[in-house]
Amino acid sequence: MNINVYENYELMSEKVAEYIIDTVNKNPEALLCLAGGDTPLKAYEYLVDAYNNKRVDFSRCKFVGLDEWVGLGNETEGSCIEMLNKHLYSKISLREKQLCFFDGLSKDLEEECKRVDKFIFDNKGIDLILLGVGMNGHLGFNEPNVNPDLYCTVVDLDTVTTKVGVKYFNEEVELKKGITVGMKHIFSSNVKIIMANGERKSDIIKMVVEGERTREIPASLLSNEESLEIFLDNGAASKLTNYKISK
Repeated sequence: MNINVYENYELMSEKVAEYIIDTVNKNPEALLCLAGGDTPLKAYEYLVDAYNNKRVDFSRCKFVGLDEWVGLGNETEGSCIEMLNKHLYSKISLREKQLCFFDGLSKDLEEECKRVDKFIFDNKGIDLILLGVGMNGHLGFNEPNVNPDLYCTVVDLDTVTTKVGVKYFNEEVELKKGITVGMKHIFSSNVKIIMANGERKSDIIKMVVEGERTREIPASLLSNEESLEIFLDNGAASKLTNYKISK
């Protein structure tokens, strides 16, 4: 585990983007798994800018979705695929065959899991996975008391996740289940990045970094991984016992 702390959200986001750019430039055929949500949006702005300025080429990369709300799809503003399409995918000229994302509207969710599993296995695993961390310590929709031995899976959402999740939607939606890349894929990823910003995340970050590894806090299960990079702003890191600001 390597902890990178920056003075503010903007600088943290720039450094995350630069890490992804460096990964792609070294491995142009990388399989990337990128989170939705608010936390990575500024990093995606930097990626789009780098793409427009020809500092990175995504044309040979593959992208796999991290998760999706069951019952929602691209037509629902605030769904995971809609957010990623709007803020990243549509701006970097991806072809359809480069992208594999869960269909939250599918009538056969187990088959969706198998389809996304196959995409990941066919591409020899995830090279870099970018994760936010929930207020309850979830990664994707790997919720508290997670089974760490699952690949893609359908889950019942924790009440914390559903309460926080409504902020993404302008209309009333039913948030009960999610479909997600499971912990086994996360563990197998070559590089795992967790990013968090703001003092509201400081308690959960302290538990992840300095607490015990427990299924009740899924992110803590990665804490002894050498391939884990944690990117924080000063607020999210504020309750850690010992840290220094990176440049």
